[in-house]
Amino acid sequence: MRRRILRATVLAVVCAVLLFAVPLGMVVPRLYQQDEVRELQQLGEQVAVSLPVEPAVQPARPRGSDPVELPRAERGTRIAVYDPGARRVLGDGPRAGDGPVRAAAQGRASSRRMDDSLVVAVPVGGAERVRAMVRVTAPASQPLRRTALTWSGMLALAGLAVGTGVVLSLRSSRRLARPLEELAGTARRMESGDLGARAEPSGIPETDAVASALARTAGRVDQLLRRERSFSADVSHQLRTALTGVRLDLETSLAAGADGDPCGAMTSALERLGSMETTLADLLILARETPERAPLDPAPLLDHIARRWHGELAAQGRRLRLLAEDDLPEGAGSGRAARQILDVLLANACGHGRGTVTVRVRDTGGVLAVDVEDEGPGIADDRPLFERRPQDATGHGIGLALARSLAEAEGGRLFASRPYPHPRFTWLIAAPPDDGATATDG
Repeated sequence: MRRRILRATVLAVVCAVLLFAVPLGMVVPRLYQQDEVRELQQLGEQVAVSLPVEPAVQPARPRGSDPVELPRAERGTRIAVYDPGARRVLGDGPRAGDGPVRAAAQGRASSRRMDDSLVVAVPVGGAERVRAMVRVTAPASQPLRRTALTWSGMLALAGLAVGTGVVLSLRSSRRLARPLEELAGTARRMESGDLGARAEPSGIPETDAVASALARTAGRVDQLLRRERSFSADVSHQLRTALTGVRLDLETSLAAGADGDPCGAMTSALERLGSMETTLADLLILARETPERAPLDPAPLLDHIARRWHGELAAQGRRLRLLAEDDLPEGAGSGRAARQILDVLLANACGHGRGTVTVRVRDTGGVLAVDVEDEGPGIADDRPLFERRPQDATGHGIGLALARSLAEAEGGRLFASRPYPHPRFTWLIAAPPDDGATATDG
């Protein structure tokens, strides 16, 4: 990854340098040549101003007149003055005027490259009457030398820019690649089963956002796995009681022989198996889906309790009372979870309690509450009621732990409001969300 970032950065720097340097390098020779022509033209105009004002510049000066001195020029630069007939009268140049001189005789400045020289001719006088022409020449290699020096400087700057880009890209690649490599290592650890692995903050917002999302995903997966593991134990506990009842019904029918009622035993077994199937489906769905916050109607729950537990309590010679107050507050949750919670509480009252079992739905401070109580002596065990115990343990344990976990997953609370005598368990149901909810499940 670091090599890819380094290559990409160096390539970008090189492209940027080329896009800047190549056009500039092509323009530099032309600029320097134009600059040299302009300097020669200025020198020619300086000479033209210094010439005496006469009808024409003559080859011979009158006796006693001041000599005309040409200004000093750089080495290799030659200056010559020509009369209107294009004959040299002063300085260093060809005897007869060439093309630039003849063009200057027409009243306009002229420049041309001839052989290895740059030639500039400047007229002396106006366009109507040209008194003389000044010819200035310089080696054409001077702009080339300046161009070579400029190209060398540009090459050095380009090398410096590329070197700086390489250094900066190395630092950037390390800074960018290290968090990504750590993030990849964290992902590999999560893949191997370590869902608690977390990447350290890097200070790069994008990388930290990915790490945070990965951590949330891992936490969610870990939570789902823990729920599925715990629900596997809960399912075995919930189904074990029902299987025991089915076995007892069938064994009792077999032991009775001809005097027994096999049809009744099979009917009871089928009812218990149907209840087991519903319990298994509900627990699997609750283990895999997110908690549901739909409106929860107490009436179907009371009907479920009556169908499920009336016969079993009646077989023990016990009563089941279902009470519901008027004008109850609204509650929210999953119907599946509610059925499992109430089944656990009723199974606890049926197996460990005595007398009449009362289920009361009431309003407590604007919160929907469900009480399940019986007429037994209470809970004598000193252990916490909702502590998860081994599956082969007797008494309260995994069933109440399951009920509490389901209640809390739905946003509610489950606790023993009266441990003894006549123990009572109270389930406080969460209120519905403000933004509304979907329909309850079946």
